[in-house]
Amino acid sequence: MQSLTPIQLEILQALSSGLTVTAAAAAAGIHRTTVHHWCRTVPEFRHTLDSIRQSRIDAIHEQLDTLAIPSFAVLRAFLTDESASPSLRVRIALAILRFLAAPAKSTTPTQGAFDSLIDSVYDSGRRKGQESVRPDTEIHHNSSHSSPKQTDESNPQTPRNALCPCGSKLKFKRCCGRNAPPVLSRAA
Repeated sequence: MQSLTPIQLEILQALSSGLTVTAAAAAAGIHRTTVHHWCRTVPEFRHTLDSIRQSRIDAIHEQLDTLAIPSFAVLRAFLTDESASPSLRVRIALAILRFLAAPAKSTTPTQGAFDSLIDSVYDSGRRKGQESVRPDTEIHHNSSHSSPKQTDESNPQTPRNALCPCGSKLKFKRCCGRNAPPVLSRAA
């Protein structure tokens, strides 16, 4: 395992105190991309930084937990106070119900969820690959592979400025209606 250099330890100390990567790098006299490079290439630095970030998150959660009981007391006081605005009481009640109805969020994704996500992406890609286009219905615009049966030039019912029926989202005159004269440029 690679040991951390004094400058890396200084950066980690600055980041643990709450500084941003840019501010910590500037205080140490290095560029911020160096810190990001260390995150990518030095596993010990990355793991130490992750543990520092997780400890800060845990500290914030502890502070929020200590504020939860007084917050509930305030909400309860407003809900039971008959002199409080009815709209305020309704908003508080709806916020509590919304909070209770929301599913609990996981702080870290589980490996099972990650595996199911990868499996679903793989399955959708495999299904798309199996949906093969028949060669006789392929559309090759502006190429020598176009066959006369694919063009709709003989269909007089398609207006020139309408969208082409082949599905290219171009106007018929620009796509399959090749017998139309070219567009003239405007005179200056």
